[in-house]
Formats: sequence, C-alpha cells, structure tokens
Amino acid sequence: MKKKLLFVLPSLRSGGAEKSLVTLLQTMDPARFEVDLLLFRREGLFLPLVPDWVSVLDGGEAYRIFDGSVRNALLYFLRRGNIRTALNRLLYARAHGDPKKSWKYLSRVLPRPNEQYDAAVGYLEGTATYFVADCVSAKKKITFLHTDYDRIVSQKSMDAPYYERMDAFVGVSEQCCEKAIAHFPFLEGRTVTMHNIVSPAVIGAMARQGDGLCRESNETMLLTVGRLSPPKGIYLAVEACALLRQRGRNIRWFHIGIGELQTQIEALIREKRLEQWFVLLGERSNPYPYVASCDIYVQPSRFEGKSIAIDEAKCLAKPIVVTDFGTVHDQIQDGVNGLIAPMSPEGIAEAVERLLDSPKICADLCANLHSEKLGNEEEIEKLYALL
Repeated sequence: MKKKLLFVLPSLRSGGAEKSLVTLLQTMDPARFEVDLLLFRREGLFLPLVPDWVSVLDGGEAYRIFDGSVRNALLYFLRRGNIRTALNRLLYARAHGDPKKSWKYLSRVLPRPNEQYDAAVGYLEGTATYFVADCVSAKKKITFLHTDYDRIVSQKSMDAPYYERMDAFVGVSEQCCEKAIAHFPFLEGRTVTMHNIVSPAVIGAMARQGDGLCRESNETMLLTVGRLSPPKGIYLAVEACALLRQRGRNIRWFHIGIGELQTQIEALIREKRLEQWFVLLGERSNPYPYVASCDIYVQPSRFEGKSIAIDEAKCLAKPIVVTDFGTVHDQIQDGVNGLIAPMSPEGIAEAVERLLDSPKICADLCANLHSEKLGNEEEIEKLYALL
C-alpha cells in the first residue's frame, strides 16, 4: 500500500525552501506515496510547478481573512456572528513580536486535517513545524531546517519544545545540522543531512526555454537571484555595482526576486545613480535562461542554510562569486569552483574584477564545474529511509 504523507508550508511564494520542496515532490515516486501538500495560503510563484498527482490543500478563506488586515478580519467575523474568532484576531494583533502568543491565536483558525498520515513534514522552520506538532495526526513527524540557526536563535525558546516532539530533524547542509545540535543537544542522533535536490538535466532543459538577458554593446552581465530580504545581502551587490562602475568597469547587474526590502533597495539604486546599471527584474518562475546567459553569477548573502541558487549556477557552469557566509564552504571551494569574497561591497567588487581581468580564471572555474558531480537526485533516498 502507498504511504500517506503530508507536507506543510505557509505558501509557495518565491524562496529557496519553496523551490526545494517543489523539486523534491517532482523527484518522489507517485507509485509509492500518496501526498497532500497543505499551504496556509494557496498561492506563490511555484504553485504551477507542483506535480499533478499531489493534492494541494489550504487554510481556507477564514485563515486568509484572519491573517490579513485587522479591520477586514473584524468585519468579516462579526458579520458572521463569530465573536470568538474576532476577539482572537484582536489578541493576535496585540501579540505581534511574541511568537508563542501569535501561534496560539493563529493556530485556532487553521483547519486540522482529518487524515491519519504515515508521516507529516513541516518543511520550513516556524509555523509549518508548529502546525505539524500541534494540528496533525501522524505516525511520524519530521521537520526541516533551511537556514543557519544562529541567525534565528531568537526563536530558540519557542522552537525547543516543538523540536523535542519531532521524530526526525532534517538539515539541508552539514553545518545546518551541526549548529542546530549545538543549540539543541537533544537532537543528537535524530538529525539527518539531506541536501536540496538539484537536477542538472532539468535545469539545463529549462534554461533552453527562454531568451534570458539582453546584452548591450560589450558589457559584462552579472546576475544575482534571491529574495530582497536582509539575509540575502542585496544591498552589498548594489554598492559593489556602484564601485565597479566608478572604476570604469562596463558591467550591468541584474537581480531576480522580490521581498520586503524592495523599497529600500530601489532607493539605494537611485541614490547610487544605478537605474541603468542595477536592474531589478522581479520574480521569474524560470530563472535558468537568465543564469545561463549571464557572464558572472554573484551571491552576496549574509546568511544561508544551503543556497539552491548557487547549486543551480554551478549546474550551468557559470563563474561564481560568493560572500564568506557561514555555510559557504559546503558548496564552494575558493579558487576551484568559485571565488569566496569578504562580506563587503569592496570584497565583492574585487572578486568580480579578478574575473573581469582574467579569462583564464573564469575558464578554469567553469572547467572544474563541468567535471564536478553536481546532480544529487539520490538525496531523495534519505527521505525514503526516514519514512
């Protein structure tokens, strides 16, 4: 008989964890598993990429209203005579900044699945994991960590009792697991490293399905993919772009992604007078034609669990510059398959200039990537073993 599985995620908006889950589902064997995917909000850039055999559930209208504006939520619930939920929405607003109270009120409006699952997976730290622990009936409960726990250590008191209730803890890199165990020693023996699944064949095929970047004159085209959020360090890229332009470098830098820092990044671009030279492309469900057509791929992150974008750039054999974030050595060996730069605009700019000035370094990096084993579809076997 097929095993019945549940994966839980807030949404499929653009992000590394969201893309990672879609790839995992595409890799799973539908002959062996029956899968439900519960999204608190049925939305996101990657929603159309979910395999047809996966059943997508959602939090429903009540959740969408509850998690929206306070005024609209109060009107919605009071008109329906649902005074208790209206009160919970007020308390939820007052609990902002207190994760325990926030989850207490938010969880009351999320629907509980009626199924008894063989396994339930909270695929993202935070509410997805809390939901699996509190709201799902399953023989086995698993949580994933996609980031360096040092950067979310403020959640530690909230996460600890939930992690204790998990049967297995999966980190997407060795350092993710090591840092989680350092904070939660009870995870020793329950932790598995499962790298984000990357398929060079799929990435290569999708890279041929679009036109990519348009080159003007003899400029060098740089590309960064990532959310406009603090961990991704996009402001470092903007400032590095300004330095390179000041030094007379004929470069144009493109960025794919959206996020909460959109307004601030746009203001920084205007301040540096880079409107023509640092181009925000917004979201792209298929970024691979853009990666394939760039000359240099740059990841200016401050924190990463394990960057899917870097692995994808490696699959397309691009010269890569990355900042020296905590887990970078899981993916890049400096001078072998990429350049690791100090985490500063100057450091990034200098690494880019090394590539601009040395076609041989670029060629050597690309040649090494061509010879590196990059596909890891076999990682799915680690999940199968847990199940």
